[in-house]
Amino acid sequence: MHPTKIKDTKPSQSDPLLVPTEKEWQQLTFSQKKQVEERIIAALENEFNLMGETTMHFQARVSATEVLRRFYGNQGKKVFIASDLHTLYPGERAFYPDLLVVFDVSDHHRSSWNVLREKKGLDFALEILSKGTRRKDKVEKLNLFARIGIPEYFMFDPDKYTLKGYSLDGSAYQEIPAVSGKGVYSNMLGLHMRVDNYKLRFVLKDIDIPFGDELINQLNDKLSDKDQMIEQTRRLMEEERKQNEDEINQKEEVINQKEDEIKQIAAAKEKEKIRADALEKELEVLRNKLN
Repeated sequence: MHPTKIKDTKPSQSDPLLVPTEKEWQQLTFSQKKQVEERIIAALENEFNLMGETTMHFQARVSATEVLRRFYGNQGKKVFIASDLHTLYPGERAFYPDLLVVFDVSDHHRSSWNVLREKKGLDFALEILSKGTRRKDKVEKLNLFARIGIPEYFMFDPDKYTLKGYSLDGSAYQEIPAVSGKGVYSNMLGLHMRVDNYKLRFVLKDIDIPFGDELINQLNDKLSDKDQMIEQTRRLMEEERKQNEDEINQKEEVINQKEDEIKQIAAAKEKEKIRADALEKELEVLRNKLN
């Protein structure tokens, strides 16, 4: 497969999104640098606000960002991941990829990724295509990202359920062939990627990394199982309590019966004693009469 070559188009010097060259940047004071960056970001936000975003585009972007942040966070990797972040390369038009990944940098809040300040470019970029951005993402950004040296660029089209990945080969991109049943492998991420409905599924060694909603469902299932176990335990304890109460009641009933029997025997003995005493007196009277 031959590297993808597209006609190079340099930005106009009057372009409000044009980032200063490294030489121009070094000549600016701290205050001037701040003003220039704020001006570029304002122009970029104005362009961004003019564009709509479908629910599929939004969910695919948010899902991919959340999965990767959680995955690398659990691994303890030093990585910065952001979505729709203003990105500034020297001498180029500023842009905002749907997803960017930079390894071996600190993960803290940033209002932009300015290569002139960070001293490092992106390692991975992902664009989620839509009707309004399809040509720009497939042509202009493919050319731009190759020119500025982003090692990998992936394009996901949720409307057409397609995913393409490109790896930088010199100054041009080489399309990464898809692996049957696994998808497209990103060497930078160390993960396979494939289309899963309108989302991107990330796969590590044949194991699907779950989406956030899948984790919530798994947690809900565990909580439901736990609730069922608690309810089952409660029923068993209640049955055992009733069984113990029945056994106690039965024993108390037996004791009461024995006590009644003892009382009856005692009463019968008392009657026999009274009767014996009466007979003894009658016998005494008869003896006196005989004498």
